Amino acid sequence: MAMYRLINSILHEFRDCFKRVKTWRWFVVLVIGFMLRSDHRGITSIVSSMRLKPYLYHTILHFFRSIAYTSKGLYDKWIKIAVKRGGIERIGGRVVVLGDHSNESKEGLYMPGVQILHQDSQNSGKLEFISGHRYAHVSAVITKEPVMRSLPLMTELQESPPKEDKGNKESLVAQMISLVDEVALSIGEPVIAALDAYFCSGVALDAADKTLMESGERRVEIVTRAKTTTVAYEVPEPPKVKKRGQPRKYGNKIALYSLFSNTSKFKETMLVLYGKKTRVRYLCLDLIWRPVKRLVRFVLVEMDRGRCIFMSSSLTLTPEEIITIYALRFKIETSFAEQKHDIGCFAYHFWTTAMPKRKKRKRAEDPTDILLRQRVASTRAATESFVCVSTIATGILTLIAFDHSQEIWNRYSGWLRTRRSSVPTISVVKTALAQDFHASLPLLSHLPSFAFIEPLLRHAEFLYETAA
Repeated sequence: MAMYRLINSILHEFRDCFKRVKTWRWFVVLVIGFMLRSDHRGITSIVSSMRLKPYLYHTILHFFRSIAYTSKGLYDKWIKIAVKRGGIERIGGRVVVLGDHSNESKEGLYMPGVQILHQDSQNSGKLEFISGHRYAHVSAVITKEPVMRSLPLMTELQESPPKEDKGNKESLVAQMISLVDEVALSIGEPVIAALDAYFCSGVALDAADKTLMESGERRVEIVTRAKTTTVAYEVPEPPKVKKRGQPRKYGNKIALYSLFSNTSKFKETMLVLYGKKTRVRYLCLDLIWRPVKRLVRFVLVEMDRGRCIFMSSSLTLTPEEIITIYALRFKIETSFAEQKHDIGCFAYHFWTTAMPKRKKRKRAEDPTDILLRQRVASTRAATESFVCVSTIATGILTLIAFDHSQEIWNRYSGWLRTRRSSVPTISVVKTALAQDFHASLPLLSHLPSFAFIEPLLRHAEFLYETAA
């Protein structure tokens, strides 16, 4: 019962995000439906797994187009709840967040936001170009020694600007930093974002430099992996004799990867990376990076996995902290897998005839009529609402896994050949919840988030009347 009380307390905090009680109640039903369903057939699977009355299908469908709430408001509330629950990893006095993009294949010809996406992957099963939606995802790191996992905070549908509007609209890199800043504002604390090598650009650091707090400190700092061709410059020495002209802005040029040829100046330490103690040799240098024309901290790392160069926009983080932060970045990949395969966050198909039919291999165009634009915006909002609710469901399952791990293992009726961790996976938590939810529901009628569910369910005779 303890984990149901946790679910109730979390869902009840969302009441203020909705203008009407009924809308909040459908939000509760959908979150629980995402947590229970075993397949990804859209609303049908939620009606099936929750055993709801069939005529409620269209009511649920209408929820995603409702104007009684906003996805931004739900995300803001969820981020505050997630951080308040504790266990969030902090390094250097900042909350560690992870960020990355994910491409979801969508072929709907009347679906807003569909564009041609390039996939840079070594997987031979992935096509180089697909049509679909691109999502930016930001998550925190939740820890319960020695287990650390990704806790999803916010998922946003993003579009790369067309060639003719590249000067007027933000690039994907700048949009990601804006999303991280939005998460930081909801948290109410400065953050340090671990991003992959795609974000090793002056655009990312310039965008982070604009996220200033009242103290003048940056709200968002970045740790990313530099490219092997990266070069930087030493700080120029001031001239001993004043000469005509402007003093030098850059000192000696350094090709960073060439420094691995002589590792005599490297320091050696032991760090816990990817769950294992690892011997690491590193060299830390504060050099001027030309794209941002200021000092950036570079850390050259050599270990059993190979060589790489990390860079940080913060000069206060130690090399050990920078290496540890970037090692946490990979946890967002497992978070993507859970959202896709366990929850079905992206298994939606919202479309509208107000959208001009998209031609294959081309970007979807927006209609010119105002009323048609409103219908398209409503469909896009429905897509974002679906992803928002399922992201929150994923986060609640993660909190249950960490706070009630022993209760989940006691309830779990399946069999695993090897338990890799004391904290169960989201898949295990879903199975444990689904197998006895309806049997436990009569005992939960005193909890506000469960009291109204039972009247929505099909009666037992209905389930078997066809067979009878």
